[in-house]
This record gives sequence, structure tokens and C-alpha cells, in this order.
Amino acid sequence: MIEVRFHGRGGQGSVTAAELMAQAAISEGKYAQAFPSFGPERRGAPVTAFLRISTSQIFLREKIDFPDVVVILDPRLLELVDVFHGLKKGGTIIVNCSAEYRKTLAEKEKYYRVVTVDATRIALETIGLPIANTAIIGALVKSLGIIDIHSLENPLYTRFGKLAEKNINALTKAYESAHVANSVLDYEFENLDKRSSFSEVIKNEALMGWREFEIGGDIVKPSSSRDFLTGSWRMSGRPILHQEQCNKCGLCWIFCPEDAFDKDTDGFLICDLNYCKGCGICAQECPKGAIEMEEEA
Repeated sequence: MIEVRFHGRGGQGSVTAAELMAQAAISEGKYAQAFPSFGPERRGAPVTAFLRISTSQIFLREKIDFPDVVVILDPRLLELVDVFHGLKKGGTIIVNCSAEYRKTLAEKEKYYRVVTVDATRIALETIGLPIANTAIIGALVKSLGIIDIHSLENPLYTRFGKLAEKNINALTKAYESAHVANSVLDYEFENLDKRSSFSEVIKNEALMGWREFEIGGDIVKPSSSRDFLTGSWRMSGRPILHQEQCNKCGLCWIFCPEDAFDKDTDGFLICDLNYCKGCGICAQECPKGAIEMEEEA
């Protein structure tokens, strides 16, 4: 069995990528499962998806803590999420990034197989949108070598209809251009079944004392929510205040779901972009039209 964990953001198609891979594997007579794990269900928020592929029936139903492969659709997540948690030694990392970004991953090549592909650029060129999921699948198929790339055509037509051809082009281009920094693992299902045995997980947890388990939540001490810079989730622009129109009513502060507004020395409410997620509620509710959402480069 091969276990793959996808790390992306809401709107990037991580869940769809896992599902398409599972459908392709099943069409080849293999067993597969794909499922997501959401935190805040909104565009831009970190999203995790899981994929298992095996030649025998899969009985596991829990998340993947010890993946063979980690797929990263947004390289900025490397600074926000422990995407390498539990990745097996000698496993594969697949990152959507430009050629210039590869240098930052050089250290990882000592321990893992590193595969990079500029999936966002390929998606823009072929689909016209920065949704990199079908392109990243191309790199994943090339890295694993356990699924024929043509097995993805039917799932893509079923999922995207008239847009399937563009997505197939993205898939093919990524497959051809994915850069493998070091040798690719020879994935043999029999060996992986032994190495990925669920008994490993049970054994690891059985040896832990109850005090060692993490508390079931992110915030474990008062006032620690300010440590989570949720502004990194922002994908739809930032609010700009036109002070000449502002009457300092404070409605933006009242309606902001992230409490991202605070007064400056002149009494104007200024948005702290460290916490602003770009929802646009402040601009919508401002009675004077003093707030405008501006796209970010």
C-alpha cells in the first residue's frame, strides 16, 4: 500500500487531486481511497487530503500520519504547517514551485526524494486559472510510476467535461517537465504493504502515556490566538481605507470576524494584514464606502 498526503489551501483542488488519483487506480483494478481533512472551510485556509492505493483491500479509515509521499500545492505552507510530519525516511516530496525555489529544498534531498514542478505556471498556460491540482497529479504519477497516466483521462472527462482537454494538457506538461532532484523510489506494493502496516501506528500509540498525547485543539493557553497569523490565508485581496470618506463609525471593527481592525492615533480603524483573511465583509458593511478591496500581487 502507498499512502500519500496532500497539503494545499482551500480552492487549490487538493481534495479533487486525491479523488482523481483514486479513481484512476480503481479503473486499473487496484484498491484506493481518498478523503479530506478540513479546518476552517473557506478559500485560502490550509487543507489536507489523503490518498491510499493498494493491490489488496484497504481496511484503514483514519488519516495518514506516516505517508510515503507528501504533495505540497503551495510552497508557502512550508513555513506555516509541518508538512513533513511523519514522512518516512527515503519518502518522496512533491512541491509546486518555480525553478528558483528549488534551492531552498536542497537540504531535504539528503533524506527524501524531492520532485518539483511549476504547476501553477503550467495551469495558467493550459487552463487559464492558477488551480494547480491536475498539474501536480502529473508530477505525482511520474514520481510513483504505479498508475498509467492515460488512466486519468476518463476521471478528468467525468469531472471537468468540456474543460477536460485543458486539464489533460496540464497533466501531460507537468508529467514531462517535473524535475526529479534525486533517484525515484522503486515502489513495490509487497514491500510497502509490510512497511506501511497499520501495526506500526498501533505500536507507536500503545507505547505513549496518556500525558504525552496533544490536547485536542490548537489553542492551549490564554491569549495565544494572536500567535496564529491567519493573514497568510488571504487570497482575495486586502482592504484599503480611504480616510477622506471614513466617519470612524467602527462598523468594520464590529463586523470583522478576525478582530483585525484597531484604531490609529487619529482614531481611524486600520486593518492589521497579519490577521486579515480578505473576506471583504468590512467593505460590504461600510456605510460610507470608505473601504475598498484591492488585489494583491
